Amino acid sequence: MIKVLHVYPKNDSLTARFIHLLMDKIESKATDNADEFKRLCREWQPDIIHQHGSVDVKWQADARWVVSPNGLRSTFDDYYAVVARSSLEAETLRALGAKRIEVIMNPLVTKQVDIDETAQKMMQVYQKVMNSNPLALMEEATKDALPVILKAAIHGDKRWVEQEIPIPSIQQPRLLYIYSSLEGINSLLEKGLSVLGMEQPAHDAFECYLPENYTVPSSITGTNIIGMLDDIQRNGITLIRLVNIYKALISDSHDDEKLLELIEENDYNALFVSVLQILKEQLHLDEGYFPCPPEDNNNTRRLRDDLQNHLRL
Repeated sequence: MIKVLHVYPKNDSLTARFIHLLMDKIESKATDNADEFKRLCREWQPDIIHQHGSVDVKWQADARWVVSPNGLRSTFDDYYAVVARSSLEAETLRALGAKRIEVIMNPLVTKQVDIDETAQKMMQVYQKVMNSNPLALMEEATKDALPVILKAAIHGDKRWVEQEIPIPSIQQPRLLYIYSSLEGINSLLEKGLSVLGMEQPAHDAFECYLPENYTVPSSITGTNIIGMLDDIQRNGITLIRLVNIYKALISDSHDDEKLLELIEENDYNALFVSVLQILKEQLHLDEGYFPCPPEDNNNTRRLRDDLQNHLRL
């Protein structure tokens, strides 16, 4: 169940009526009081805070924000979605720079919709919010399981990950599936789970919000490691590209000396040693496959941050 906390201005009776109609359809809580808002954030720990109109709430809750401006010309700075009451309001918000706008009409001000339809659309928005940037919502056990699963998939044999026993359990299979879909590694996830004899996550269809200009990365086949480093330099680091480099490094045809010469010629020394460090962390690449020692430096930290945050809105 998604826990939604509505917060709205005092003395706004129309908004209060609308929210309480929603609450009859979607289990949630609501308040127009700043102190009660802080208490609910602390004690109930909502997944989503839905801000209706202008409210003076400064509590930094660990939740995702949805905003219904209700005619205001500004929106909350850090939000996942903006809910407009009409197409005209959506156009105005878009002109003001708002992104991820959903149009959901209020049945109290129009006869074009009823509360059931409105609640259904609102719930779809809440679900999209909770599907977005899934890595940020994952528990550590699930994050820890992914490198083990991918390494098992790459080698096709669970004996390669015996040093990682006990294999972490997957606490949030749905989030893991969404994340792997957005990273272009679904087939690897499924193979790794099969190799390890672990349960496959549910393959439900999902919708989510994505950063602007984001495309699901695809695997590079028939490309050498220099070409893969070129791609990281141009397009940023991704899990599928790390998998590609891992596979190339363990290939029987791989030649360490020749690779290091090419890396020197292409001035990729700094990038390569950082990528090796990320491979060690993200896919448990064994030291025997390192053509040179990895380095954990400022460049490595930047790559690590990019890998963790490139789905962030």
